[in-house]
Amino acid sequence: MRQHEVVRLRTQEKLQFRQIAEQLGCDVKNVYKAWKRGVADLAEQAAEAHGEYLGEQLANLSIAIDSLMPKVIKGDVRANEGLVKLFDHQAKLLGLYAPVKTNVTVTDEMRDRIKNLADEIAGQAP
Repeated sequence: MRQHEVVRLRTQEKLQFRQIAEQLGCDVKNVYKAWKRGVADLAEQAAEAHGEYLGEQLANLSIAIDSLMPKVIKGDVRANEGLVKLFDHQAKLLGLYAPVKTNVTVTDEMRDRIKNLADEIAGQAP
């Protein structure tokens, strides 16, 4: 209960930890710990709700995909277009279109090779 109150005072009333400690009659260190626990609990609840929502959406998509499949197999063009849209939505929900971060290191040797290739290409130009 206290961590809920700490989170409320911090987020809604924009109080500093010291002010919350004074208002609740406790130590600043305990207020900070309650804040961390409260925020972690809220994050966990949000993740759980998101997972449930995602599961429901994927189940609904599965039903829709299954219902279109017989028409797609028979060659129905509109059903095929609908299926593509459903697969697109499914891929978005699953995060399949999310960009992938990569770390690339360019060495001096690579720069030299690129420069040499550029010079070679420039020498072959008419």
